[in-house]
Amino acid sequence: MTEATFNPATSIPEASARMFALTASPDAGTRGPKRSLVALAQSLGLDVDLAAVNAELGGQIAATLGTDWRPEVDYRSLQISLEGMNRVLRAASQNLAALSHATTVSSAATAAQVLKALPGFKPARRKQEAVDRICDLAGVPHDKLGPGGKEHIWTLEDLAKRLAPHLLDRKQTKHRLAAALCAEFGVPWIASAGSTGASITLEGLNLILGGAERRANVASSAWATAREEGTALVDVLRQGLPEHWDARNCIEWMRESGSTQWRQMEWAGFYFEEKVRELLNEAYPTPPVGGPRARFGSTVFDYTSPTRVWDAKAHTAKTTNIPPDGQPAKRANSTMWLNDARAVHECVAEQGLGFLIVDGLAGLDALGEFRAWHKAYAESDGRPLSGYVASTGTSRPRKATWAPLSLQAIWIENALELDAGIAGGWLVQKDQPDWGAADAKRKRNDKFQGKTDLAGQWQVASYAWSTAE
Repeated sequence: MTEATFNPATSIPEASARMFALTASPDAGTRGPKRSLVALAQSLGLDVDLAAVNAELGGQIAATLGTDWRPEVDYRSLQISLEGMNRVLRAASQNLAALSHATTVSSAATAAQVLKALPGFKPARRKQEAVDRICDLAGVPHDKLGPGGKEHIWTLEDLAKRLAPHLLDRKQTKHRLAAALCAEFGVPWIASAGSTGASITLEGLNLILGGAERRANVASSAWATAREEGTALVDVLRQGLPEHWDARNCIEWMRESGSTQWRQMEWAGFYFEEKVRELLNEAYPTPPVGGPRARFGSTVFDYTSPTRVWDAKAHTAKTTNIPPDGQPAKRANSTMWLNDARAVHECVAEQGLGFLIVDGLAGLDALGEFRAWHKAYAESDGRPLSGYVASTGTSRPRKATWAPLSLQAIWIENALELDAGIAGGWLVQKDQPDWGAADAKRKRNDKFQGKTDLAGQWQVASYAWSTAE
């Protein structure tokens, strides 16, 4: 894994979820930084002090993985920072990438780690399942395990006939053929895979299966269609997102999580992005190695599953005043800003692109109390808060609360679908004003605007909260 392919986590909860996903540890509930560091160290078999405080444990893991550990950057006092979590996450991902190209690995635990480096692969839970899936790849009927749970050599021969026929030029034992298949598919072999000389272990079969699926471009942990995937992602978000977002609580959470966006006036959009990354990486982790590309130029889309990339957007559909003034909620502009047009075009052409969009009711800070709090809170770290002032000369009221009303997943499969969206009017490419002034002025790329109420045929999943009217 190269430096260029690593997308840093934007919050400690996201980093923890992604770090935990690198391990072979079972899910055990809430994952904080310490639990993720411990699980990673145990999974990699590192000789470190698991009882050490976060900062020390992170430093020991970093040293073992051959990366620096910088005081006041990667850790402060006894606590690991977001930068430190990303440093360990990057080093662990690179270690995993290197491990997946080794010739052999030493143990079943190491084999489980290697399988993490195969994007989209779901290990078989039983030997019969592994054999069935190998038969599917070979295009032959399922073969039943023999006495004592032994797989037959012809199962591997059938796979070789389909994906590597040259391996059958000479007679080989079952174990030699298994090792040769792993070498052919670019995955390590495990020395203990032949436990009795007559059988291959589940770990050995999974290595063969994982390599074969990668060779055949099969993603067994992914969804066959964008509709199935969008439905699964929307289900995770509708269960995990709070039904009421208080600005102060959300901003404090972002700051404590190591986010760099907690000072932003449009906090609801950044809060949604970070919750999407956290929740989806816990449920369906982004592959640490391989998988869809998330970065296009300076644009980094928010979440990648084993097969698809998605961006998160929060759109204010209605507004009301806080405190309530007795007036009904007002409908807001249905048009919303999406992303850099060049990045969207490139991503769609290469692999498709999805949007996870939440519409919500914003409670506007009518008395200015939240604005005053946000200014004081933001300046508590010694940096002044820059306020946005509209062209009218009047600053817009801040959002003091936000409540999700509906959630939808929109998928653009290819360039033809993107062009159809533009022709249908739900996507519009808009010029952006240049950055800076005079000699420092820089050209900015166009950006897409979207009207999701016109995107019906591109919508693959949706959910409406009971509070929505």
